[in-house]
Amino acid sequence: MPSTATTGPGPDPGSKPVPDTIGSRERLRWFTTLWVLAAAFHYTDSQPRSILPVLVIGLPVLLLPTSTPALAVFVAGAVVMSATALPTPANHTVLNLMVAVAFATAGVYALATRSRSGPARPFGERWIEVARTPVGLTLLVVYAFTVLHKLNTGFFDTAESCVGTLLAQLTGLNGLGWGRPDPGIVQLSAVGTVLLEAALVVLIAVPRWRRWGLLLGVGFHAMLALASFYDFATMVFALYLLLIPARVFAALGPRSVILRRVALAAFAVHVVLSFSVSVAGTTVSPYGLTWHTLQVLTWYVAVLPVMALLVWTALVDRTGGDGWPGWPLRPAVLLLVPALALVNGAAPYLGFKTVASYSMFSNLHTEPGYANHLLPPLNALHLVGYQGETVTLTRVEMPQLELDVARRGVPGAKLPVRWARWIVEKPPVTVPWLELRRVAQLWREAGIPGIRVEYLRGGVPKVAVDATTDPELAAPMPWWQRNLLAFRAVDSGQGRDVCRW
Repeated sequence: MPSTATTGPGPDPGSKPVPDTIGSRERLRWFTTLWVLAAAFHYTDSQPRSILPVLVIGLPVLLLPTSTPALAVFVAGAVVMSATALPTPANHTVLNLMVAVAFATAGVYALATRSRSGPARPFGERWIEVARTPVGLTLLVVYAFTVLHKLNTGFFDTAESCVGTLLAQLTGLNGLGWGRPDPGIVQLSAVGTVLLEAALVVLIAVPRWRRWGLLLGVGFHAMLALASFYDFATMVFALYLLLIPARVFAALGPRSVILRRVALAAFAVHVVLSFSVSVAGTTVSPYGLTWHTLQVLTWYVAVLPVMALLVWTALVDRTGGDGWPGWPLRPAVLLLVPALALVNGAAPYLGFKTVASYSMFSNLHTEPGYANHLLPPLNALHLVGYQGETVTLTRVEMPQLELDVARRGVPGAKLPVRWARWIVEKPPVTVPWLELRRVAQLWREAGIPGIRVEYLRGGVPKVAVDATTDPELAAPMPWWQRNLLAFRAVDSGQGRDVCRW
C-alpha cells in the first residue's frame, strides 16, 4: 500500500510504512469488535438470555481486540453457533457462518505460509489480508442474490410486497403505527430498493468506487435498523472494514480510543435494555419511546460514530482508487466459501430449498406452478423435484402449551415456529412433502408427541393421528435433508404471495 512515511531510511523488506502499520492494527481492532457486537445484537431483539454464550466467546475479543488467539476462539464459536441454527437461520446468521468458515480457512493458510511474510509481520495483519478476498466476495454474492431474488411479480405487487410489510413494521415498532403505506409509496420503495441494492453490488465491487458504496451502504442499513435489522447492519459494517485501506484507519488517531469506549458503553446499555424489554410486558418504555426505539438509538451510538468517521475519511482521501483492496483470486482454495455462498443463493432455483438462501422478505416463489420470477429461465431450472411434490395441510392440532409457546416465541423453550414459520399461518397451508416430513421429525426429536395432522397428498385426504410416530411422516431422512433443507409455505389462507420470512 502506498504511504509517505517509513520506519527506516533504507528499503528494509521487513519494515512497513507507519500509517499502514497503525492502520492495520486499528482495522483489526474495529473489525473484531463489530463482529462480536453483530453476533450479540442477533439476540438482543427477542432472545436476550441467549446472548450469554456470545459474551462467553466474545468477551476476550472485546477485552483484547487485536489478540489472534481470542479471535480464533471466537471464529470457532461462531461456526458452531451459526451451524446449530441450520436449516432455518436468518440471512445474517448464514453470512456469519460463511465469514467464520472463511476466516478459519484463511487462518490455516496464513499459518501454513507464515514464513513467506517475513518475521516482522504480525500474524493478525496477515490473517486479515488472506481472509479479505473470500469474505468480501461472499458479501458481494449475498448482495447480488438479494437483488436477483426481488426480481419477481410479488415484490412489485403493491398489495403483497414485502417492502410494504417492512415499512409497516418500521413504523409500528417505533410507535408510529401508520400501518401499510400508500400503494404509490410501496411501488416507489420496491423499485428504489432494487436499484439501491444493485448499486451497492457495483460500488463495493469496484475499488475506485468503493468509498461511495460505503456511504450508500451505511446510510441504507442505518435506516433498515429501525425495522429491527441492526444485527445484519452490524455484520455488514464489520465486513466493510476489511475492504478499506489501512491508511483510512490510521487517520482515526487518538479518537479511536474514545470511540471504542463509547461503543462498548452503548452496547452495555443496549444489552440492559434488551433484558428490560423481556420483563416489561409492554412495548412502550417509561421514557415515552418504545423499547425498540431505545434499543435502536443505543445501536446508533455504538456503531454509527466510527462508521461515519471512516466514511468521511474515505471520501476526503485524495488518492483515488490507489491502495483500495482488489480481488486477488489466489490461492484458489480460499474461493471455496464464496462458491458455497453462490450455490446456497441459487438453491431456490435449483429446487433444493427456499429458506436461508438470502431470499427472505423477497416474495420469491420458485415452486413449479407458483414460480413468479421475472426471468422465465430461472423458473424452470430445477435439478431436483423437492419443491414440486407438495401437500396441503388442512388441520394441525398441537398440544396447547406448545402451540402458545410457538406463537409467543418464548426464549429457551421448544420452538416449533423456529423450525417452520408456516406452522402459524392460516390453513389450508401448502408445503413441500419433504418439509412436512422434516418438521415432523423435529417434533419427535424435541419430545412433542400427540400432534395430529390432516392433509391432502395428491388430492387424497390423509390423517396422521400422531405425526411423530406416523409411518410416512416419521420415516427416516438423510441427515443432510433434515439439517440443511427447509422450505417456506407455497400457499396458505393468508395468500400465495404474502410476505414471508
